[in-house]
Amino acid sequence: MGTREDYVRASLALSMIPSVGGGRTRRLFEHFADPMSVFSAEWAELSAVASVGAAVAKSVKDFSSWNEVDRLVAMSKRHGMALVTPYDTCYPGRLLHIYDPPAVLWVKGNSEALKREFIAVVGTRKPSGYGMEATIRLTRQIIRSVKAGIVSGLAHGVDTLAHAEALRNNSCTVAVLACGLDRVYPTGNRSLAFDIMNSGGALVSEYPPGIKPEAHHFPVRNRIVSGMSVGVLVTETGVKGGSMITAGAALDQGREVFAVPHGIRDERGEGCNRIIQRGWGKLVCTVDDIVAELPSDIRLRPSRENHEKPRSRIHGAVSRIVQDPKADPAEVAILQILSKGEKHIDDICREAGVPAHALLSCLLKLELDGVIIQRPGKIFAVSEW
Repeated sequence: MGTREDYVRASLALSMIPSVGGGRTRRLFEHFADPMSVFSAEWAELSAVASVGAAVAKSVKDFSSWNEVDRLVAMSKRHGMALVTPYDTCYPGRLLHIYDPPAVLWVKGNSEALKREFIAVVGTRKPSGYGMEATIRLTRQIIRSVKAGIVSGLAHGVDTLAHAEALRNNSCTVAVLACGLDRVYPTGNRSLAFDIMNSGGALVSEYPPGIKPEAHHFPVRNRIVSGMSVGVLVTETGVKGGSMITAGAALDQGREVFAVPHGIRDERGEGCNRIIQRGWGKLVCTVDDIVAELPSDIRLRPSRENHEKPRSRIHGAVSRIVQDPKADPAEVAILQILSKGEKHIDDICREAGVPAHALLSCLLKLELDGVIIQRPGKIFAVSEW
């Protein structure tokens, strides 16, 4: 048996050979008692390993870039990153069993977080008010109803909302990136990435430091998001894009897929409707629709929130903010106005007497907190969920 360092070096080396992949790496390690003996084995023995074949065996025999392997190991230490292989106990258990698990995961933050069960929450980078509301509400309810963390891709929009809601509810969240962990992408989410790591979560990538977020990396990344999860929730997406790729990967991996329904005229939600229409995933109206499909050992007792009347719950939140002496006066003014009915942003600005730049900030915060929603035409209203 080799040492952990042997497994790390051998896994890194095999990950650098394009034709090998995680599946073949695992089979090679299962065949050879010592991971480093893979590189000293005879061609005939290598090629006889299941699914390896002659061409891959030759590539393994020809590998000689050990200086690069050692450079990457040193770089990981310098950047405070862990190199996690399938032979580490913190390698995500569900990810081990997909068709092509990564031979190496670069991890920044808490590697132990990867041992958890996860629900993936994904969707468009430009969600509507309805999509934002659905993402926030369902993510919050998942955290309170399931013994699982939240995994997503740190993209703008739905991914950001899901990660942020997990943090607000003191839940574990993991972000899977399509680039090296030395360059957080998108750059606007660097603060969020920092909060994820500080909260006991982690950033994960199969790409070494220095690798840029190329377009073809994202579909590859998405199979990790779904592969780590017990189920994938798509809250809003068009018919094309990364969220549909993630849902497709989830189906291939035998994961549960859940989708929030959208109006028939809403192109931003057309992908969700297609998932439901074609039987690729389950229509979700409440968290109970998700919990019912999950293994019993990760279910928590259903929260009372799931059975409360939505209107009374949200209006209770509005009342608490309005009556809180420490509340932001601008937020209080906005909620007092919207409690009487929906309003255009210009009317809110005029009636609340709040400067435009401050108004936008307040509206966004209230929207992210799930207290208000934005409708087409810059119309705002108290949330009905």
